[in-house]
Amino acid sequence: MSIFYIFASALIALAGYFYIQLNRKAGGDYVTVSGGAHGKGSGHGSPTTPAGGSSPNSSTDNKEVLVLFGSQTGTAELFAKTLTREGAKMGVPIKICDVESYESFNLEYERLVILICATYGEGEPTDTMKDFHDWMFDDCRAVGEELANVKYTVFGLGDRQYKYFCEEGIVMDRRFDELGAKRIYGLSCGDSGGGQLEEQFDEWCKDLWPAVGRALNIKIKENTEEPVEPECRMKYWEEKEAPLPFPKTASVLEPTQRLPVWVPMMRNEELLKSVSDGNSTLAIDFNTSDTIISYQAGDHLGILPCNSDELVAEYLKVLNVSDEEAGRVFSLQDKKTLKNVFPSRVAPRTALKWYIDLAGVPKKSTLRAFAHCCTDAAQKEELLRILRVNPEAQNEFAKLCKKLRTMQGFLRHFDSAKVPLSFFLELMPRITPRYYSISSDILSTPNSVGTTIGIVKGGLCTSMLARMQIGDKVPVFVRKSTFHLPLRHKERPIIMVGPGTGVAPFIGFLERRRAWQQKGATLGKAILFFGCRRHAEDHIFEEYCTQALQDGVLSVLDTAYSRDQAYKIYVQHRVKERAAELWEMLSAGANVYVCGDAKFMAKDVDAELKRVVEVEGKMTPEAAAEFMKKMETEERYLKDVWSSTL
Repeated sequence: MSIFYIFASALIALAGYFYIQLNRKAGGDYVTVSGGAHGKGSGHGSPTTPAGGSSPNSSTDNKEVLVLFGSQTGTAELFAKTLTREGAKMGVPIKICDVESYESFNLEYERLVILICATYGEGEPTDTMKDFHDWMFDDCRAVGEELANVKYTVFGLGDRQYKYFCEEGIVMDRRFDELGAKRIYGLSCGDSGGGQLEEQFDEWCKDLWPAVGRALNIKIKENTEEPVEPECRMKYWEEKEAPLPFPKTASVLEPTQRLPVWVPMMRNEELLKSVSDGNSTLAIDFNTSDTIISYQAGDHLGILPCNSDELVAEYLKVLNVSDEEAGRVFSLQDKKTLKNVFPSRVAPRTALKWYIDLAGVPKKSTLRAFAHCCTDAAQKEELLRILRVNPEAQNEFAKLCKKLRTMQGFLRHFDSAKVPLSFFLELMPRITPRYYSISSDILSTPNSVGTTIGIVKGGLCTSMLARMQIGDKVPVFVRKSTFHLPLRHKERPIIMVGPGTGVAPFIGFLERRRAWQQKGATLGKAILFFGCRRHAEDHIFEEYCTQALQDGVLSVLDTAYSRDQAYKIYVQHRVKERAAELWEMLSAGANVYVCGDAKFMAKDVDAELKRVVEVEGKMTPEAAAEFMKKMETEERYLKDVWSSTL
């Protein structure tokens, strides 16, 4: 009897397994999710289909559109939500999902996919895109067959100041095609560095919907300026506010963006020898002794900033929120799932401080929604007119944006717009983390993490850090990178180029080399090219690097002071002067690291390094370019560069 019972139980379990797999193949595990953050593996669903409804893929005439987004700063997510709302207004059955939460095995059963994805840094996928990217490019994918029943289109976000502009959008568009999917509408690449990204997205959207209608054989309604229907509601609670706006991660887990760790500031020191014109560069260290946080030099510290109390007070006033309402605890619930789209139950004052981007440039899609809150018909028409997709309107909006600057400015100018607090909180862009190169190393400072930060006038995060006091806490997490020393080849030569705050990760590199040296390791030759305006003003970490030279942790420190003589000298000029020495190191397998400005410095250094290879290596320009490309492929030529426009 017991043997029969065991055998029967095994059969039932096996049948259940196959039922689950078949149900997944049919798309039966689709669920509705809110527009806010949600955990990996939660699936995705339609804003027009109740949770638990039948799968959109259970019928051969499925006409549902899936909008997938991979975002780094939140712009791709904002575009995806705008697209989803517009599609729903035009009668398109449409659903949205963060690619990080999407179950990739369902992709072959989709009818039409609109992918909106950003490119991070020098052509890399964003953090949220990495798993999906790897799945798409896995060798097991059946080329020409896997997505044969899928239609698609891609909008990529990037910055032309980087070498590989919109690389992720380009490679994903190509990969969909390689796997057999049918492109219904051309790839478009939006340039965030040109200040016209939202206009480029609007232009792309104009002819997108007719293409969707043809692909699905459905009639598309006219794109009218109808009001946006709120998808969230405020629910008030008779309880105390959550102690933290972002819950702390469990002590045994690595902190993440959703579950950061709150660490106290232990150092906030001015590094400039002479502070003028409001310039400031700070060395900031955080105490991590009470946390489990791992990192190495070259990783990035993600900091979740907040708005100032003064700015929050101004917005509460323009939104007509009373002091009593500003202090009531609430959750912003998705109307379908009833889940809180914010990390915690907090008061509106806290939500505005920690969650909402109040200081950023207003988004057109948000303004279009708020225009319908105008009680004055003339103001409503004026606002909608300058938000339309035509050259005249775009020029007028750009001029007005320079004058009004923020959403607060627009709400004051169009003062009949009575935007409900819940609607404001739902549609406004979220504050996103700011990332800074770590300028310490855990081998040398296991109980702290350090950063080097140039204060930007009006910058949300740098302004917050500048006004913080020792002991104040801030939520942080670590984003791992590949910008690391060769851990298994400590004897390998290294070439570091880091002007200004670009020197930050190299201070961490020297810290790690010092720790290796103390353990008896043989270190390879290390050259650091550092540049700044004037020696007497902004040569940061000079004493530290001088000591590193004396200790043998650093072999050569070559400096370029651009304003200390009649003619400009930059780091690329110092690279040129050491061409023979650098070629000897490159021939010996050296690693090259470049950190700093992407627009000029990184390009100039790249060009000079290619000339070094060409001249000293006696190569043709094509062979020199191939040599550099091979170094990148082997992760011997690494860049940590940024654009001031992002």
